Amino acid sequence: MPEDVEKILKSFQRHFGALNRDIPDTRNAYIELIKTVHRDGALPAKIKEIMCIVASILAPCESCMVYHTKQALAAGATREEIMEGCAVAIVMGGGPAASHIAVVQDCLDKWAPRR
Repeated sequence: MPEDVEKILKSFQRHFGALNRDIPDTRNAYIELIKTVHRDGALPAKIKEIMCIVASILAPCESCMVYHTKQALAAGATREEIMEGCAVAIVMGGGPAASHIAVVQDCLDKWAPRR
């Protein structure tokens, strides 16, 4: 594992929280957008989180991959559903996307190990 996924998650949360000190209006507006978008609607929240994982792989954004994998699991996504989403990322991003999926696999190994 290149870096402990818990360490990446905690760092992301700490820095995102610090935005409240420097740009509170922007951070609060963004939080409200996240809450609005990630509610169950025509698409369940877990599918939206898997979509975020795919977008994070294609970006690529390691912190986002870690955060959204944790969120997808919390929303009820399975390891298999998340990995199927990762397959879509490979279709859209090829070899580079395939290499970034290692971060998602590390998250799944930590938070949703195979049985």
